[in-house]
Amino acid sequence: TPQKARHVLAHTGCDGVMIGRAAQGRPWLCGQIGHYLRHGDLLPVPSQAQVGRWLLEHVHDLHEFYGEGLGVRVARKHLSWVLQREPGGDQAWRSMARIEQADAQRAAVEAFFLPALEAAA
Repeated sequence: TPQKARHVLAHTGCDGVMIGRAAQGRPWLCGQIGHYLRHGDLLPVPSQAQVGRWLLEHVHDLHEFYGEGLGVRVARKHLSWVLQREPGGDQAWRSMARIEQADAQRAAVEAFFLPALEAAA
């Protein structure tokens, strides 16, 4: 957390902190920590719609970079990191884990986040 990073820096005298697995599925965490260390206030957690928009773009980029076969497999682990933090995400992940086609994977992600995306529009 941003608070934990500040605590570690203040109490150890170290020059930096390692984020590691805490950022898996939360790429905004490093920015939140940096903001907190500079300004002392917490940035809001991204909304479900913001997470959905980011994830759709990220999955698309993974498919483009790796190609369909490998891209779908690489995207699976990223999907699991994100979906485990979302309400209803465990059930959605179980169905998405079996998808083999890039278009179907993107459609499943969009379907999961559609209510939040529509509400934010």
